[in-house]
Amino acid sequence: MEGQEFTITFAGNDQEIGASFPVMQELRTQYTDLGAYRDQIRRQMDDGYNLALLWFNGEVAGCAGFRVHETLSRGKYMYVEDLVTSAKQRSHGFGDKLFDWLQAQARERGCAQMEIISGVQRGDAHRFYHRKRMTIKAFQLVLPIKAD
Repeated sequence: MEGQEFTITFAGNDQEIGASFPVMQELRTQYTDLGAYRDQIRRQMDDGYNLALLWFNGEVAGCAGFRVHETLSRGKYMYVEDLVTSAKQRSHGFGDKLFDWLQAQARERGCAQMEIISGVQRGDAHRFYHRKRMTIKAFQLVLPIKAD
């Protein structure tokens, strides 16, 4: 893959969102319907979500979804909600390229840090994040709220 061209763009229309579906579905397996996925992404975009697409040979080889937040505890930061490369494109450096691009975006947007929450079962992803110099700073505690 060295020396071969790739580009990273933001999804801006339904066709580009749809192009991300097969790759994002590898991470977010609960989405089995393209229309429902597209609607969900659109709602999130209305709330500040950005969907970045890494293109290689005319198809999406990786994608990342993120938002920029500002809080009293962390200041301005980028929260990466989704980061995935296609299984058939792994081990070719696309994850590194997408991660480094996200880091540059965070810097350009004035963020003090970049955060990712990763499920405890994702050991390969954790090794990748540690290799990229990310550290574990907190535990995420969750209380499911069920409708009455």
